[in-house]
Amino acid sequence: MTEKNTVITPEEPNTELHNDQQNNDQQTDGSEAGAAGKETMTNESNKSQDEVIEQLQAELAAAQAKTDDLMDKLQRTVAETQNSRRRQERQLSEELERASARIIRRLLPVVDDFTLAFQNMPSDFDSSTTNWVEGFRQIQKKLGNLLEEEGVTQIAADGEFDPNRHEAVTSEPHETIASGHIIDTLRTGYEYKGRVLRPSLVRVAL
Repeated sequence: MTEKNTVITPEEPNTELHNDQQNNDQQTDGSEAGAAGKETMTNESNKSQDEVIEQLQAELAAAQAKTDDLMDKLQRTVAETQNSRRRQERQLSEELERASARIIRRLLPVVDDFTLAFQNMPSDFDSSTTNWVEGFRQIQKKLGNLLEEEGVTQIAADGEFDPNRHEAVTSEPHETIASGHIIDTLRTGYEYKGRVLRPSLVRVAL
């Protein structure tokens, strides 16, 4: 009996299966690489956005600081302008008051003359002369009203002696008037808006 020799031929590798596996591996590697690339791009994009936000915030803070500085300077300028205007208005008002006081002070002797004239008026005037005198009384009254409207007031002719408002001509004993009080006013004093234009000339009791 003759034995047949069996030749075992080695199996050839499955080329197609091998190629498919390589393609799958390549696709997997490509997907992973793509995902990694996308993640890197996303991180870079997020980082870029953060940098832009930080830059914008820094620019906003700088702009706000500049705005605050300009607003502070504006407020200071407005305040200085208002203070300057008020100071100029006050100075102008004081100058006007001083000018008015000078004019009024020069009118006071005229008022004194009217007062002395009527105090020493003769009593034997006839009717025509009396009417003429009354006309001058009206002039005196108008002058007094004008001064009063401008803020001029007479200093009190009695009461306690005040060295800021009175000038003592004589000091003498008196039976009924207390010491340090005014006996008589020899010349009327005047005030203008709370300031003494001219002190009263008075006699004072000891």
